[in-house]
Amino acid sequence: MDSSSRSSFGLASAPRGLSDLSLKRLVTWGDHLKVDQQQIDAQHEGIFGIAMEISDLWQRHGDLDQLKAVAEKLARVLEAHFRYEERQLADIVYPKLVEHQAEHKVMLDELQGIRNRLDRMGSGNVQMEPGFLVLSYILGVTVGHIVHSDMDYGAFARASAGSRATWPTA
Repeated sequence: MDSSSRSSFGLASAPRGLSDLSLKRLVTWGDHLKVDQQQIDAQHEGIFGIAMEISDLWQRHGDLDQLKAVAEKLARVLEAHFRYEERQLADIVYPKLVEHQAEHKVMLDELQGIRNRLDRMGSGNVQMEPGFLVLSYILGVTVGHIVHSDMDYGAFARASAGSRATWPTA
């Protein structure tokens, strides 16, 4: 496939292709992503909102200091969300809790590495590298982790709840 064919398909396999698409076209919050636990779903929706902030900053080559602030906000939100989610998973005796906690730790460590790298960049506008770093990360959190791992514990919780179709009460 030549480069003109790739760009006409809008493939996100390269930084240029990804920068031409809005994250909203790639990732949209909706009922299909809910785990049917009200607080977790609200937190996930908030994480998707932060993803949109990051995407917007990158698309318009916004201020790098703003990107750093959003990355810091993301870290605070994820830390609180992961603590809450892990408590809920312990309450439902989720058999993959330890594995899920390990994923959370890896994601927080990755985000800290990205934040350190952003801090070393100084000031200016969001260009390819810093924007792509954060955008790739947030795609991993939203598409990768929520769609794969969180959907798994959602299915487990629903199965544990039986016909009630809600999380069991602890």
